[in-house]
Amino acid sequence: MIVLALLASIAAAGIALTMLFLTHGRPDDDRGGPRADMVRYFGMAAIAALLCGAMNVFETAGGGATAAAVGNATNLLAPGLLWAGARRLNGRRAIGAVSTGAGGILMLGLTFLIPLDDATLLKTAGLVVFGALGALECSRRPLSELHGARLLSWTLSLYAAYNLARLAVVAFFGRGLLVGQGPVSAEATAAVSAVAIALVSWGAVWIGRQLDDDPAPGTRAHDRGALRREAARLIETHALVRVSVVRVPEIDLIRAAHSSERGETMLRAVADAVVDALPEVVTGVPARDSVFAVAPATLDAAEVEQAVRRAFARRMPTIDYADVPDLTFEHYLARDVDDLSLLMESRRLRPRQGQSGSA
Repeated sequence: MIVLALLASIAAAGIALTMLFLTHGRPDDDRGGPRADMVRYFGMAAIAALLCGAMNVFETAGGGATAAAVGNATNLLAPGLLWAGARRLNGRRAIGAVSTGAGGILMLGLTFLIPLDDATLLKTAGLVVFGALGALECSRRPLSELHGARLLSWTLSLYAAYNLARLAVVAFFGRGLLVGQGPVSAEATAAVSAVAIALVSWGAVWIGRQLDDDPAPGTRAHDRGALRREAARLIETHALVRVSVVRVPEIDLIRAAHSSERGETMLRAVADAVVDALPEVVTGVPARDSVFAVAPATLDAAEVEQAVRRAFARRMPTIDYADVPDLTFEHYLARDVDDLSLLMESRRLRPRQGQSGSA
């Protein structure tokens, strides 16, 4: 029966993870904003719960100390990440993820160093702490004003109370009741965990439907989405467009010597220069060192580069910069927005790549 209870918790975590990402899905845009934060943290919590259930099944089948250690660590991570995610949604300092990660690593190591029964009790105490912290955070504004936050708060409170009751049973009656049949046994705990996961997932989906999924203006994700939308309108008129990726190789030196704000000003100057130089162009800064320009594929690539360099040089006095940094160009032909998306994603994942290419 313990295996069935563990499988129920795994199934609940899997369903929770699926529901979260289906709630969040915006296939034609970048994920950003509060809903993205919620899905990121709560999704990682669901993954931790999945791994915990799998490791517990493996331990029951004779997996040994390694399975127990990973199971204990991921068990702590699940409510800890819920707490960290709630702090993120409340706009509070980002100590939740750090504290949760440190707790998981500590639990992983201690399971190898102390008797397994003691490690289980220590993990149970950690669940009480993280459950209580998560319940308290869900009751804070502005998260508490959303429908579903109260369900999360009550679920985490009851989960913390249940684990506290397990500790009280050990303190008064010994550990025998934890290994036998009863309301505080391992089998009952797995069943309670499955119910808690189901309730938390329902509350999270409820909250997610009320959160904004749009990246804030000025962010890279917002620029990628805006560039895609503008490029789609351009592609409707012109079957083939040229995507020019304009880089400032010295941008990291500029940021280091001056400030990150100066670096952003330089990239915006490049974008403005592109608009000055090219007709019918849409532009954006989707990566930390690259400006994308999407224009009809009518101009020669060399003419594009010369025009942008001249416009960029003219803009240097307006941003009070004495030198004119060098620009490098990569040119690609695109027939649909998916080609642009793949190119932006490659630049986002490898922002310091210095290779150039053409298509």
